[in-house]
Amino acid sequence: MRIDHVFSSTSFRLSVAFAGLLIAAFVVAGLGVWAATRSIAERQTREHVTAEMQSIRQEIVVEGLPAGIAAIENRASRPGALEYRLTSSEGLLLAGNLATSDLRLGWQFVDLPDRQGLRHGQDDLIILSERLPDGAVLAIGDDLERGESVRIAVLETLLWIGGLSAAIAIALGLWITRHTLRRMDLLSASLAAVAGGDLTARTIARSPPRDDLDRLSVGANAMLDQITTLVANVRRVSTDVAHDLRTPLSHVRQDLELAARDAAPSTLVHIESAQGRLEALLRTFDAMLRLAEIEVGRSRARFAPVNVAELVEGVADAYRPDVEARGGALAVVDSKPLTIEGDADLIAQAVANLIENAMTHGGGSPSITLSVRSDASTWEIAVSDNGPGIAEADRDKVLEPFARLDASRSTPGSGLGLAIVAAVARLHGASIAMEDGGPGLRVVLRGALSETTTAA
Repeated sequence: MRIDHVFSSTSFRLSVAFAGLLIAAFVVAGLGVWAATRSIAERQTREHVTAEMQSIRQEIVVEGLPAGIAAIENRASRPGALEYRLTSSEGLLLAGNLATSDLRLGWQFVDLPDRQGLRHGQDDLIILSERLPDGAVLAIGDDLERGESVRIAVLETLLWIGGLSAAIAIALGLWITRHTLRRMDLLSASLAAVAGGDLTARTIARSPPRDDLDRLSVGANAMLDQITTLVANVRRVSTDVAHDLRTPLSHVRQDLELAARDAAPSTLVHIESAQGRLEALLRTFDAMLRLAEIEVGRSRARFAPVNVAELVEGVADAYRPDVEARGGALAVVDSKPLTIEGDADLIAQAVANLIENAMTHGGGSPSITLSVRSDASTWEIAVSDNGPGIAEADRDKVLEPFARLDASRSTPGSGLGLAIVAAVARLHGASIAMEDGGPGLRVVLRGALSETTTAA
């Protein structure tokens, strides 16, 4: 499974989007918690400072200023104590450890200098200052940073949970994506097999369908069943028509042969012309039946190891006298030992059709060359001629049944030769390509090497 397919899949993109939304939600929640905890911490600090102010104020009022000073000194010496500052009405420091003297009555925030005496614009302390009945001023403050560590811990926890949740979401998305893509690959492979001519290929679907892919697979299988039925009907009609017409035409040929025995010379010319046309028609029906046999009747079960180089040499030897009789030449060049799994009869038929096509369109003196080659991953059988070639725009068209570039259909042939070659190529999992021969046309059957394929 290709990694780019995983990253480009819809399920993975949705997983990443969900993970992003999850992280965004946790960030928003963290900011909300950060603001909320600061507000709560400040409120609790104010309540604590207010309670402490009331306690010391009451002690000074009831027991006197010396008792209040002693209480402040005692409380200020405790670990984690509040900050205190008690000054007389003249502004003299009487007790406490609060360093700042720039105070005003009521609540205020104070930015304390660091060890270098620098201030950073942060509210380090919240201080409450009140004037006592004797004119003295009591200030009590608390460090706002006491709750900061808790706030940071809460925020870090939220971020860790968010990151972990996002990682889990992405990992889960990857697992779901891989599982989904495996099923999609099976569906794609089935559709590709059908596109390659195997109308029996179907995809696997659970019954009853459990999800969207199951429903898609069921629908695809139903569609393929209908296509298979329609194609089978069309092929059966074509085959039946060819069979039904071939029999009476064969009888007509026999009648013409009998008539030719006693015919006058003037009549014999017309009988021989009719026989030639009839033979061409019978060859067309034979080609139709052959094409139907390849597309419907044949299967890979009949495949066996085929020595392609030897087979091509044999077909070339069979056609060489006819080519040379026309003043042409037929040669096998650059033929390398090659053995593939295939149907020897059909491969021979394909090569023969390509040679006949080259003889028909190669001009008065056709020059035909055949080659068998292979490399690390592919094999190919090529037939080249010195004819006019085929325009690039028409190369796909001539592979269709009954396709003729000669609109008048004055050249011999049924228009099925190359269609049979294309059908043989599809059956063997190969492609057919038409290239410029410089001059002429070069037709190449090209397939992938398999474990059972051997090449020099």
